[in-house]
Amino acid sequence: MDHVTRIKQLLSELVKSDASPLYALCQQITVYVEHHPAQNNLTIGGLRAALRRPPDGDELLIRAAFTLSFHPFQALQVRYRLYDNELNEIIQEMEHAEYMTALSRKEFVDDDGNEINLEELHRRTFPYFVNQLRPGLTTFSAREE
Repeated sequence: MDHVTRIKQLLSELVKSDASPLYALCQQITVYVEHHPAQNNLTIGGLRAALRRPPDGDELLIRAAFTLSFHPFQALQVRYRLYDNELNEIIQEMEHAEYMTALSRKEFVDDDGNEINLEELHRRTFPYFVNQLRPGLTTFSAREE
C-alpha cells in the first residue's frame, strides 16, 4: 500500500472514532497535498487559502499540520524560517530539531553568531511544512499495514 493511501486510511479510521475536528482537517490537508504534489513548501497562510478556511481557525490548522508531520503519518516535514527584526526577509532556515534544541537550551545563536533570546526567536520564527507525499512512495513496513 502506498504512503498516501495508508495515511488516508488511518485518518478515515480516526475520524470515525474521534469527534475532534483535528483528524478531519488532517484529511483535508492530505487530499490537498496529494492533488497538488508540486506544492512543496506549505505555510499556514497558504494552507488556509488553499483550504478556504477563516483566519480564526489557524490554531487548529497548525495542530493538524504538525500532526501530519509525526509518526505514523509523516506526510509533512516541519521546518522554520527565521526572519529579520522587521519580519521582511528570511535570514535563516532551521530544521525542527535545531529549533527544539534552542527551546530546550533557552538560547539561540543564528548563523551569523548573533544571540537571540527566546522571546525574540518566537516572534521572528515561523513554521512551514514540506510536502513528503510522493505518488507510489511506500514508507510503512509490512508489519504496520
